Amino acid sequence: MPERPLLFFPRPARVSVQQRRPDLRGINFPSPLRQSSRLTPKFADLERAFEAKLLRLQNNPTGIVPEQVLVLETIGRIDDFYKTIRRIHGLEWMGEFDLEDIAPDEDFYLEEDIEAGLPGRVYLILHNQEGLAQFQSLWETFQRNPEHPQFSRNRTKFRDLFNQLRDLHPWGPEDRLRETGLLEDWQERVAAGQEVMRVEIELWAQNRSWARTRVESWVSNLVGQEGGRILGRCDAAEAIAYHALLAELPIQAVQRILQDSTVELARCEQVMFFRPPGQVLFTVPEGEPESVPAPTQGIERPEGEPIAALLDGLPLENHEWLTGRLIVDDPDGWGDQYPANSRQHGTAMASLILHAELDAPATALSRPLYVRPVLKPDPQNRNWENIPPSSLTVDLIHRAVLRMLERDGYDPPAAPGVRIINLSLGDQARPFDRYPSPWARLLDYLAVKYNILFIVSAGNHPNRIELSLPRSEAGALLADSERLQREVLRTVRDENRLRRLLSPAEAINALTVGALNADSSPLSPLPPGGVDPLAGIALPSLYSAQGLGFRRAVKPDIFFPGGRLLYREAYRTDRIVLEPIESVKPPGQKVATPGNSPGDVSASRHMRGTSNAAALVTRLACQVNDVLEELRLDPEERAPQDEDLAILIRTLLVHGSSWGDSAATLAGYLGLRRGDEEFARICGFGSPEAARILACTEQRVTLLGWGTIQEGHAFGYDLPLPSSLNGLGGFRRLITTLSWFSPIHPRHHRYRRAHVWLSRYSGRRREEDALSRLGLHRIGTEHNLARRGTVQHEIYEGEKVTTYGEDEALTFQVNCRSDAGQLERPVHYGLAITLEVEERTGLPIYDEIRTRIRPRIAPPITP
Repeated sequence: MPERPLLFFPRPARVSVQQRRPDLRGINFPSPLRQSSRLTPKFADLERAFEAKLLRLQNNPTGIVPEQVLVLETIGRIDDFYKTIRRIHGLEWMGEFDLEDIAPDEDFYLEEDIEAGLPGRVYLILHNQEGLAQFQSLWETFQRNPEHPQFSRNRTKFRDLFNQLRDLHPWGPEDRLRETGLLEDWQERVAAGQEVMRVEIELWAQNRSWARTRVESWVSNLVGQEGGRILGRCDAAEAIAYHALLAELPIQAVQRILQDSTVELARCEQVMFFRPPGQVLFTVPEGEPESVPAPTQGIERPEGEPIAALLDGLPLENHEWLTGRLIVDDPDGWGDQYPANSRQHGTAMASLILHAELDAPATALSRPLYVRPVLKPDPQNRNWENIPPSSLTVDLIHRAVLRMLERDGYDPPAAPGVRIINLSLGDQARPFDRYPSPWARLLDYLAVKYNILFIVSAGNHPNRIELSLPRSEAGALLADSERLQREVLRTVRDENRLRRLLSPAEAINALTVGALNADSSPLSPLPPGGVDPLAGIALPSLYSAQGLGFRRAVKPDIFFPGGRLLYREAYRTDRIVLEPIESVKPPGQKVATPGNSPGDVSASRHMRGTSNAAALVTRLACQVNDVLEELRLDPEERAPQDEDLAILIRTLLVHGSSWGDSAATLAGYLGLRRGDEEFARICGFGSPEAARILACTEQRVTLLGWGTIQEGHAFGYDLPLPSSLNGLGGFRRLITTLSWFSPIHPRHHRYRRAHVWLSRYSGRRREEDALSRLGLHRIGTEHNLARRGTVQHEIYEGEKVTTYGEDEALTFQVNCRSDAGQLERPVHYGLAITLEVEERTGLPIYDEIRTRIRPRIAPPITP
């Protein structure tokens, strides 16, 4: 137990919820007459398309009922439209997503700024013949009289729809292939001379199980007609609106799908997307590893049940740094087909989690690490590890977590005590695009169901850096480290669309980790031709994926050292181009690795990536768990329960994060304002500092709150103001962090069911902000940006002289409202608040606050 441990808030008081003001902006819409002239031809096209489909299927022996997905694009948003759709027989709600910055035209524009981009929304509705007839009937009524009584009560939203409708069309072959990456994957396989390829066929996740079964049979039949076969399936429609088949098809069949929209499989209405299957791929750099034997004395063996799990490749269990520290669960017997020299990534991640970097090894974790392999050696190349070719990623990860935390058939849960799961994986074929991917939705769903924390890597983009400077300036540029940093950082910033988060990093309930350009390795001098563009400064790495996340929330959440990457100048180009150097030598983070010779169990190499950063954060999360477990032993404290620990760990990892001094350098180079969207996209909430997370000091006090909260409820937490600070000036800082696991609505444009937010007052006086009481101002993330995800992390500083009453306290209020449909059950949340002053002041604020909080702890509740 540290001398000054973290403190727990007393039980919070129930208070009235804070009200939020709606955002109102005036949009000009066309008249009903203009809408009629614009849209009548589109309704006619829709009817003809459905009649053509009816003719194609009328003699089909399978009994498939003609269905079609209708795409409705509006200017402006219509909230809760899905409730209206559910009341129309023959229409089924498939989902919606928001659009931003739609170009205005003569019909639609913002009244206060006719040149500004417009907000919009896309609605996806599955209809049959009866549903289409009702939809067209409503349209015809609107044309005759928009104020018709038929649009009263339960159908008012249809009138809003027709007023705001910009476009409508059936979901077609082009929609099924747009920006899925299938074309690029096919081109690569053709170039490699492959004759077959795997395709993920994502189906519309219909609400009825019998309909999904029928659709699977129909699509499987079409795959067979193209000479293919079904390798796997995943039906998670009810949990995350995902239903998919994994197919193996001849390369020529995929070409027909891409190029001929009349192919039956290409125009199959039951198909939402054709995609490449999950491409989680790790390649081992060439090079000779070195030997770093593990200490044989003075290291305690782990005890107890694992609280952390690693879903990755199969590690080398008998490596000297890992032996006796892993619980490997291999229910499918993959180990028999997993050669020792192929066990690269899992070995490295386990090494980092258990020991940190081997160039500066730390005390090993006190508990064993549970490992479930989800990667296998690639059949074509043993130096590659990836998702097995017969598995859908979502299905594989789902089964792995269920086996860990629930029964698997007649077997008990494999690791029921796990509350932290490391996923240092990313789908290279699925960069984040507007809406959370199925893999991200799965993590969000499981986080809420089991109260577990997923720690996910942001993804790597070790791309060439093509500067906009002629090659003739290369010598001068490489000799000027400051100018090189500035040019490289600007180039990477401008390529943000090519460096997006990789699925599942956009998951709102996960802790997403980016990589800092930092490690503990020695490097002097640089290798021949090597260039360190960031000159060893701990800025976000050039290879680390950039945010933002869903609805422009802060992502990655935090950054942690991921290893320095060197570059070399590429020749035969007109401009200056830097390409990454992949090497097992320094710089980078030293990790355990299989040796090149049989029986070598002490080998190590240097590597780098956001995977490393996520593994090291997982290690820190385990240390935070140990601190919380120790605090729970104090009989005088109101202690969190097991189900509260995961969200508290997440809260503390973000709470201890800040941007540091290097952020000013980055902001200056890029001309950014610290705290705005552009800055957060590159830097997140900053990098956590372990010392600030695990303990307090005499001049720094951190208090924790936790619990569950329902829609329309609020809880108040009082932070006593230390008397020694009253009437004094000098530096002081206040940090507040609130995080929660939100249930999801996978078919709703907002997705996040629960919005929980923190407000602050001077005592119970809502008209007076707490910041004025301490003379503080915001230096962290902007107010609205900080509230978009499921973490609200804010930092305030000040130096003004302030005065207050002897027993005064600041009130921080946790509020909750529904954000996407009904919030059916309470939400778990964690709260951390830190107040600190400079050490040189000697002010005993920790002891003062602790003394005032201790007597107010509520007595235990007796049954």
